[in-house]
Amino acid sequence: MKKFGIGGLGNFNPFRGLNNDTPRINRPTSPSTPPSSRPTPPRDGFDTAPTRSTTLSRGLFGPSHAEQFNNNPMQYSGQNVLNGYKLFPNGTPPQGVDLPTPNRPFVPANQSIATMNVHQQNGNANLSLSSPGGHGPQVHYLHYLSGGQAAGPNQGSFAGISGVPLHPGPGQPSMVTTGPLNGCAVHALHNPNNPNSLSFVHQADFEHHGAATGRQHLNNFMNQHNLQLVQSITPHDYSHPSGPHGLPTGATAFAHYDRPTQQWQLVGQLNEYKSGAGAGGRPELQRPQDLAGGGQWMRPIDLNNPLNINDLQ
Repeated sequence: MKKFGIGGLGNFNPFRGLNNDTPRINRPTSPSTPPSSRPTPPRDGFDTAPTRSTTLSRGLFGPSHAEQFNNNPMQYSGQNVLNGYKLFPNGTPPQGVDLPTPNRPFVPANQSIATMNVHQQNGNANLSLSSPGGHGPQVHYLHYLSGGQAAGPNQGSFAGISGVPLHPGPGQPSMVTTGPLNGCAVHALHNPNNPNSLSFVHQADFEHHGAATGRQHLNNFMNQHNLQLVQSITPHDYSHPSGPHGLPTGATAFAHYDRPTQQWQLVGQLNEYKSGAGAGGRPELQRPQDLAGGGQWMRPIDLNNPLNINDLQ
């Protein structure tokens, strides 16, 4: 594949600003119950079932940490467990944020903007989104469509945003946020006819179909929309055995633009399920315990090093 250079400095350190000696969160007692009897987290999807107490209140969780996360995503996510379950606290998308459909898989970047909120609770940095123009960083929201919502047979299911500026200007969002990953993939894509922008896509049930089928679905989708692969996060990158029962980890994925180096990164933070739904129906997550297979808790991917689709696992 033709090399696609989207940044300036080739020697960019993906861990810039990340303190590798940051303290781990307190480790809970290892569960003694077998995996089959433990509650299972929701599949890919950004909202658990609504409960009566779904109203977001800044006073309830204290001040938002969204500015800290947005200003230094690698440092903040290196120190905090991000929780993207319940991105929509009231169970519905915030007013003013456009969502893709199976027959319209891409939303223009300027219609995907939302206000990000980050509130600390029970050891989690809970992410949520509200209408654009609110008090907090403006971000691009990457939606999810389940595997049952494919536009055609054997086509996979894709939800994306297009036209994200390659070099966001002052005041433009510098982050793309999406819901939790438990079998899906997130891809950064490039249209050679639009060299100054990127597209991001959430591909449902990549793990369920298998890597070969997932690659084929993605290749068909890219050909249909004249896109080329830049980089991806797939279950191969984030789903690793963890803890005494070897349960697979999930991930919170986001992309951010580092203004000093003028480069985008795609990042996956691994997590595992800790306990059942808490306030607002949001499950609690924790940092993976005794992560097997040499997996990394933080997985930053420099978009200046394109991935060939044949190497996608």
